[in-house]
Amino acid sequence: MDITFIINMMFKIVFTVGVGFILKRMGVIDDKLQKGLSDLLVKGIVPFNILEVAACDYSRQLAAGVGFSAIICTVYYIAAIGIGHLIVRRLKTDINSKRVIITMIAFANVGFIGFSLTDEIFGVEGTLYCVVYNLCYNLLLYTYGLNLLSGGSGFDIKTIFKKPVTLACILAIVIFFTPVSLPDVLLDSISGIGGMVFPVSMFIIGCEINDMKLSMLLKNRYAYIVSALRLLILPMIMLVILRALGFHGTLPRTLVVLTALPSGSMNIIFAESYNCSPKLAALTVVQTMLLMIPLLPVITAAAFALL
Repeated sequence: MDITFIINMMFKIVFTVGVGFILKRMGVIDDKLQKGLSDLLVKGIVPFNILEVAACDYSRQLAAGVGFSAIICTVYYIAAIGIGHLIVRRLKTDINSKRVIITMIAFANVGFIGFSLTDEIFGVEGTLYCVVYNLCYNLLLYTYGLNLLSGGSGFDIKTIFKKPVTLACILAIVIFFTPVSLPDVLLDSISGIGGMVFPVSMFIIGCEINDMKLSMLLKNRYAYIVSALRLLILPMIMLVILRALGFHGTLPRTLVVLTALPSGSMNIIFAESYNCSPKLAALTVVQTMLLMIPLLPVITAAAFALL
């Protein structure tokens, strides 16, 4: 991987996040518009970005990649949840904080940052693997994650299949495995809408960073534990294991990058809904988003160099 690509990617992320930060600081983006952009991204733009995989021609190699990614993602989530439980046993904090820390460690922001970055770095093949990753994410977050944060009272399997992103993922997989060929004019239109996912998602990250005091981000040691696991330790474990198993190319690189993403914002929503340390959840999400900017290019470079 050319070092110029890493530098350009880092600059593009920093610049676009910076624009979002400034627009929020200037009042161009207020809280209402920020919420609207988030809804637009998840419900309107990301689904079209996912459907771009319709341009990916079926092959046995790609089909095998889809199968491998499903197995690897399932094993990853089981391992990440297990590691989370082992970590919180050693922490002297309340039970709600421990629950939040576990979900923050396990569940990354695959929903819009994941699709944005995989499309930017790997194109439609990376997006295809991200589709599988996201399906595993939704299945476990809305079952295990929701049950954990609610203290055992939440389990909403139906919600998974009502989400536009999930429906788009399922449709994308169906299109990929069937001989359906979409006309170029439709693919171009889908690609045009899906192409907005990167700038809009980076704007939202800039707004989130703007809303959090720097002193708060620097003081909480539990957030640092999550950041270290999410952004460095887990992706490097993923990289080492996939290399040892003989994986090379776009599939393992995509999975490593997705594993190096910041904690997912849905953790905040669930934490607020069940009053389960929502401030810790918000602080951790913003800190991991901020630290992602310098660390993700390093993990990406390592993935390209070793896989």
